[in-house]
Amino acid sequence: MKQVPVVDSLEMARNNYLEYSKYVSQGRAYPQIYDGCKSSYKRVVYGMWKDAPRSKIKLAKLAACALPYHPHPTSISGVIIQLGDNGNKLKLMDTQGNWGDSSKGIQASAERYIGGRLSDLALDLLCDSMEYCRYITGEIDEQEPLALPTLIPLCFINGYQGIPSGLPKLNIPCINLVELIDYYIEVLKQKDTSFEPAKLPSPNLGVEVVSSWAEWETILKTGKGSLRVRPIMEFKDNKITITELPSSKTFEHVRKIVEKEILADKLDVIDESTDTTLIVIEKVFKKQCDMKEIYDRLLKKLECSESYNMAFFDENKIYVPCSFQKVVKANLDYLIETHQNRLKHQINDLTRKLEILNIIEKLKSTNNIQTLFSLDYSAACSFIETTFKCDNDIATKVLQKPISYLTKEHLNEIKQLKQNITKLKNDNKDIYSFLITKYTDIRAKISDAIKDTFKPTKFV
Repeated sequence: MKQVPVVDSLEMARNNYLEYSKYVSQGRAYPQIYDGCKSSYKRVVYGMWKDAPRSKIKLAKLAACALPYHPHPTSISGVIIQLGDNGNKLKLMDTQGNWGDSSKGIQASAERYIGGRLSDLALDLLCDSMEYCRYITGEIDEQEPLALPTLIPLCFINGYQGIPSGLPKLNIPCINLVELIDYYIEVLKQKDTSFEPAKLPSPNLGVEVVSSWAEWETILKTGKGSLRVRPIMEFKDNKITITELPSSKTFEHVRKIVEKEILADKLDVIDESTDTTLIVIEKVFKKQCDMKEIYDRLLKKLECSESYNMAFFDENKIYVPCSFQKVVKANLDYLIETHQNRLKHQINDLTRKLEILNIIEKLKSTNNIQTLFSLDYSAACSFIETTFKCDNDIATKVLQKPISYLTKEHLNEIKQLKQNITKLKNDNKDIYSFLITKYTDIRAKISDAIKDTFKPTKFV
């Protein structure tokens, strides 16, 4: 009788829990290191890119595009709403209706009332050459990208938070997008994805940072640390104006701090926030109130600490904490692989098209077109294969062309094809310069998109 091995129950429970924690964390709580996306975000973007029309459609139809790839359908609509949230640092969705603003605690309207589509900027930033990236079989046996071919990781645009099971809490900071792209360009100029530029990008937190720049550098270099932040406030003409609050603070926090003065009818506190935060605190006429003391109290009470822990995963393991540079390198390596694959396919396609045109021109110059007309289809294929030393697919494509195409002039088209092939080969040979051009273009588009809303983070 075969002896059953004895397993310690505590050890078995521990191993099973760790395995479950890893499954939950990879792609759900933690983002993929190649694109900075949690799996739900990747599948939503991929589904909309692949199947959604370029017109604005209802949220339910947008969610349906991701249903074939994601095993948890109830979460899809929420992910799309987060992409279209008006509090985002960058507009990734062209929206219609009230999509909410998480920075002000405003919820989106019901799904039946709102619609949208991926913005043109999102397509350029997240989806360029999607069909040429690495594909895998997903959780529900459908082909999906291993990761999106993003020019910059999605997590650094708006930040990410997550609470995995049994692993450290995730909190990834927002980063200044223009400076982040400049960092990428500096890496590409060295033609080495392991290169680390001296100048690191600054955070994009929208509030003032009380901590030192060295503490911010520690977060980027180690993937872990904290920053003290405070609101952006102004005290002028006996009136306090708050234009930015830390992410963990709201209007209710402000109101609570001065609740005593409000109840005594000494202060009026008004939330005038619309597209941006604007809280105005004024003294009630003919009432005694030390506005400077209230300003100092608000500044002190609204100051808080933000702890960051950057964590990512790839096919093999979870990286926690994970440095900023490690993510940049993984992102660029994946992007280089994707675009080299695209260039290789394009070169191959154009080369075969050029071969077909060259055969047609040789047929005309040797008067062999008349010979083709006298042969049946099989014999004509064999004739082309033997005469021009080509494969059956090329011969078939030649015979599929109409007579008008076979007899017209193709010299200019051949010249243009040769030029295009040469350019693609040069791009493939110097993939770093090719990508620098892409980053330069996307930098201009992002700069234009945020010019009216961007406020640089100030270290005080």
